[in-house]
Amino acid sequence: MSKCKTDVAVIGAGPAGSTTARVIAEHGFDVILMEKDNYPGETNACAGGIPKSIIKDAGLNSGVIEKDISGEKHFFPWGLKTTVLDHVTVYRHAFDRALADKAVEKGAKMVTNTQIKDIFVKSEGIRMASEGNADTIESKLVVFADGPNTMACKKFGVGFKPEADKIIVSVVCEVKWENNPLEHYEFYYGYDLSPWGYGWIFPKRDTVNVGIGCLYSELRSNVIESLNYMLKKYPLTSEKLKGRKITWFSSALIPIAPARKIFDARMLVAGDAAGMVDPVSGGGISHAINGGKLAGEVCIKALEENDFSSSFLSQYQRLWHKTADYSSIYSKYLLSCVSLYLLKADRNAYPKLAAITQGGVKKVFNTLRFIYLKR
Repeated sequence: MSKCKTDVAVIGAGPAGSTTARVIAEHGFDVILMEKDNYPGETNACAGGIPKSIIKDAGLNSGVIEKDISGEKHFFPWGLKTTVLDHVTVYRHAFDRALADKAVEKGAKMVTNTQIKDIFVKSEGIRMASEGNADTIESKLVVFADGPNTMACKKFGVGFKPEADKIIVSVVCEVKWENNPLEHYEFYYGYDLSPWGYGWIFPKRDTVNVGIGCLYSELRSNVIESLNYMLKKYPLTSEKLKGRKITWFSSALIPIAPARKIFDARMLVAGDAAGMVDPVSGGGISHAINGGKLAGEVCIKALEENDFSSSFLSQYQRLWHKTADYSSIYSKYLLSCVSLYLLKADRNAYPKLAAITQGGVKKVFNTLRFIYLKR
């Protein structure tokens, strides 16, 4: 049986995990970044839209960029709204791999094909049993960045807990469309498409990412049927998508509620595993990267102080709650809870929620008054 010893073990080489590992490695500590797949992003079903600034901030090569995105088109039941953006699309298998490579470049050790089977927290440290390239891992700290079905919740009761009204079920496919002219993200809303969610088209150079998501508790049919409807019969999308070749198909769960607790003795939780996702749009890459940076910084403090207690690591959650990321997530989560209740009487409750949150929480209540009270 092989054994690895390290200061910090990070489970999951997505944006949160790779960023955490990079920050820790930059400060000279030993960190192992563990990925269950053959390489980071291999099975990620994300549409791949991010602010262009992320590429520069993360020190990534522009070669990971698929297409410049100049804005968004929101097809609401009452009409079209267009916004301006400075974004890009990426393939997640290329983007996630680049982030992980950057962590390795800074000194992190990455092991792939490694699935954690169990974790034990002892007074002297963490011990993990795995299947893959490292059978046993021993560390002082563990950071869970392993997605919405995080082991942190299953084993220790911290991190995101999947519940029917807090998780989106999404299905997505990549559709071949060489040299497509699209330069906007496209969002499609309507109860017939998704009672609580939306359909989307995100353009790449020679493909478009097409998907649809719906809150699990509000599913009225198989979400795959909704995707097929969007591809073949939905009036606003079928003409440009019908008959085009699908290159791959996948599905994913998206958390849309912040976790109540994201730390405990010798452990932190980041990214989707901590509910660091916009509760309305379902976007989480920027939040995950920022959460990963903070997790890395708190790990460094703990290692420097040799204090891995729950009380010391609680600063991670306090600091996260002071960020603009968390303020946005929490405010939108509260609004989504109210809007979900309104869905009983208003089939357009979700599109209205999406509309009122586009301008940020400061503009929400004036827009809400306009939409519902018409004044």
